[in-house]
Amino acid sequence: MPPKANGKDKKKQEEPLEVKLQEEVKLLERARNDMQVEESFVHDKYKQIKAENERLQAEINKYRSRLGNATEDYADILEHRQEQIKAEEVKLRSMQAQVEKLDSELKQATEEVKNLKESNAAQAAKLEDASALLQDKENLEDAVRKQHDLIEKQSEELKYLRNKLEEQDKELNTARGQLEELTLKSSATTELKILFEEPWILQTSHARLRGDVPLDREAGSLCVLAGGKLLVIYGGMSRISNQTQDGLGREVAVLNVETMQWERPSTARTPMTSHSHTGTVVGRTKILVFGGVKGELAASDISILNTDNMKWLVPQVKGLEKPPPRHGHATCAVREKVFVFGGMSMEGALLNDLWVYDQDSLTWTNVTICGGHPPSPRRGATLSVTEDGRRLYMFGGNDGSRPLNDVYFMEIERLTWGYLPVHVGSQPEPREDAQSTIIAKYLIISGGCTQGGTRRLGDVQVLDLYSPRWECLDDGSYTVTMPWLKQRAAYSCFCGNKLYTLKPSMHEKLWELQVTEFALPEDIERLRNSKKRDLGVSEKLQLLDDAICGVSSIELQWRPPTKNTDRIERYKLMIATSTGVVKDVYQGKEQRFKITGLKPNTEYILCVKAIYDDGSFLWSESKPYMTKL
Repeated sequence: MPPKANGKDKKKQEEPLEVKLQEEVKLLERARNDMQVEESFVHDKYKQIKAENERLQAEINKYRSRLGNATEDYADILEHRQEQIKAEEVKLRSMQAQVEKLDSELKQATEEVKNLKESNAAQAAKLEDASALLQDKENLEDAVRKQHDLIEKQSEELKYLRNKLEEQDKELNTARGQLEELTLKSSATTELKILFEEPWILQTSHARLRGDVPLDREAGSLCVLAGGKLLVIYGGMSRISNQTQDGLGREVAVLNVETMQWERPSTARTPMTSHSHTGTVVGRTKILVFGGVKGELAASDISILNTDNMKWLVPQVKGLEKPPPRHGHATCAVREKVFVFGGMSMEGALLNDLWVYDQDSLTWTNVTICGGHPPSPRRGATLSVTEDGRRLYMFGGNDGSRPLNDVYFMEIERLTWGYLPVHVGSQPEPREDAQSTIIAKYLIISGGCTQGGTRRLGDVQVLDLYSPRWECLDDGSYTVTMPWLKQRAAYSCFCGNKLYTLKPSMHEKLWELQVTEFALPEDIERLRNSKKRDLGVSEKLQLLDDAICGVSSIELQWRPPTKNTDRIERYKLMIATSTGVVKDVYQGKEQRFKITGLKPNTEYILCVKAIYDDGSFLWSESKPYMTKL
């Protein structure tokens, strides 16, 4: 039995064993690491071999696919080649047929050559005959040349005769124009008619118009200015296409009534076309244009044409109140105010509102009617003012379903409408777009068109506002001979007791002017009393011609009427500028007054009013006066 080792010996024996185990563990770990590296290498090698196998398999599949495609291509090529061989065989057979055909044609051509040889022989014989004819031709050419010289000589003579004939035609046309002008002048007539059991004198004259004659148009405006010396047309539209034409809608045409010459000043052309507006004379030389259709939209703006320089002025209207856009309305100037009634709005609604434009304050006022029976909404009515400026009279128009011939009046001071029933006399034909004026106690209307513009009217009808009663002054039969009249054209307008009517030719040129002057019973009575005036007996209030005009003042006097002078309570002197603004400058019993504070080189219109003790009054005739420069 071996001896037992003590504790130290055991410890010594255990230490080498532990070291040995640690070394073995290290060896095992190293071997494990080597195995892991080798395993990783083998695994990577496996992946590479697998990828290579997949690539090779893909290439094999690709080659197989290409081999299959090549096989199909070779089959297609073989089939195509067989088809080509068949086509060549067909072509060969066709060529054989063509060869046979050419052989046949060759035989036919041989026959034709033979025939041509025979024909050439015949042509040679004819050629000899042609040589003989050529000689004859030369002889004929000599004869023709001589004849041509003779024709040229005759042509020169004919040209001279033609020029002579043209000159004679020009002279004939000139003579024809002079004859037509003389015919028009000689067609002037003076008629005595009995209206309302009283005599009326109707004087009519005609004149041929010259110069830059404008074209006829519809829905334009026609105004008379400067006491009947100027006729001004503005705007309008074509009848053919019912569209506003740029030339017509923008131009202003001016007729000098004294020289009968038309002008179309370029300075008065507007940038935008206009039709269905109204032109109202304010003062002596200005036209206020309101509303209408500007371009393609209804408008409510104001523009003023100064006929002195043919330029437009657009006033700067003050305030927010303004009438809505409209066309087909009626306007009338009452001293410094312009009244606008009715018309049609932009949306097509008919209106019966009343607006007033004040030229002094440049403001609009929507008139609130205080009572009465206002007219129905309408378009194409007329509006006229009485000579004393107290009443407006409205006639006719169209209420959307039919034309009208009713008459309404408005008291300007009380702002009340009234209907004027007329049951006596022959009622005028209902109409729209007519012209009207008031002279003394008579409302005179002219022209217009019937329902839907189907017929143009040219008659003149007179209404006695006191009776009331209608009578016909002129039946307007001339319209029957002029079927080319435009239905909604502005052919006529009034100025005082004169009616100016333009007549177009069938070529749509405004080339004739007819002036109709009315002598009312009061005028005839004045003619009867002319002898009394020559004897110093006057029934009129007269401004005397011995006025003293300074740079900024006018001193004038007036002669009272012979009758009832003691009943005159006072005189009122009124002055108007060229813009139409009227002001009172004097009230009193004196018959002489000096007006101061005036502008130099400016024309003023003066008139005086005699007011009697019973409230009645008498106006003098208006007279123009010019201050010095």
